[in-house]
Amino acid sequence: MADMNCTSDKYYTTSEFKYTFFIVIYSLLFIIGLPENIATCWYLVSNKANKRLSEAKIYMISLTLADLLYIMFLPFWIVYYYHRGNWKLPGFTCSLFGSLFYINTYSTLFFLSLISFTRFLAVSRPVKTAQFAQRNRGIGVTVLIWLCIVCCSLYILIDNKNHVNKKKNGTMSCFEDYTEKNTKTQLLVIHSLMLLAFVVTLGAVIGNYVLILRRLSTEETALRVHQHKLKKKAVRMVLTVLVIYMVCFLPYHLIQLPWMLLVLDVVHSDDCLFRRAFNDVHQVTLGLMSINCVLDPIVYCFLTEDFRRYLRGLTCYCRDKCVLGSNYLELHLITLMGIDRVNT
Repeated sequence: MADMNCTSDKYYTTSEFKYTFFIVIYSLLFIIGLPENIATCWYLVSNKANKRLSEAKIYMISLTLADLLYIMFLPFWIVYYYHRGNWKLPGFTCSLFGSLFYINTYSTLFFLSLISFTRFLAVSRPVKTAQFAQRNRGIGVTVLIWLCIVCCSLYILIDNKNHVNKKKNGTMSCFEDYTEKNTKTQLLVIHSLMLLAFVVTLGAVIGNYVLILRRLSTEETALRVHQHKLKKKAVRMVLTVLVIYMVCFLPYHLIQLPWMLLVLDVVHSDDCLFRRAFNDVHQVTLGLMSINCVLDPIVYCFLTEDFRRYLRGLTCYCRDKCVLGSNYLELHLITLMGIDRVNT
């Protein structure tokens, strides 16, 4: 039976599991994503990588920087959820860290779609692509994307008072409430544009994937072994990008607009069970979308064998250091134990 007293306040406080859920997922993302993205960024900006700086690498550098910018501020969100949704920092910081979430999300969407486009160019025009790295185009497009996304995010920073709201228990929520200060039309336009950005970039990735497959099927018999391997790598790379879209971004963008319609009461429902379930799913999709910051470096593995060798070498180095450190500690303990026995 529907609960006729299901209010918006109850709706926002239903997903109790989110406090533990986001603490765990953000902690894992910080522990894994920070060293992973630092290692990727270090390789991309190193002299060895810059000798062959291509358009795809320019986009990958921007993608990695966006992920790092987001990951570095995850501890503040961990503290927020540890205090059960109580924002204890100044209101401006809530808007700032929230804007980084949107900057990371939509810069990732655009840069991943552009990387898939460069792979299509490499397949369709390999000679021209090899001769002309198109650095100027890559730099120009990158600057344009950053300017557009940062300018759109300025709205969140300027309107910072609307994102921190006092709850009935006296705590302050951050990006978890929509009061009368926010107009329905304004919010619906913003979230519709977010959905449009996702659809456009997803369409570009799918289109590039289909075009690469078509190109391979028409030229497969004429391809040399070396060319065939390169083009198969391009297919795997674009397929990886597509999987990231489907796993990380598709669930959130499918549910975000309907969720917003429920929150703003544009679509009305007095069924608390349904509203709570929908809100729970929305929280899970937010967590899934955050995972992209540890999956993005995987895309780069398909661009160059050098990077895979670099990662293997780095992994072996860290493993050897850990083993040597463990052996040293064990030897030190054995020595101390031997000294103790002599003294006794």
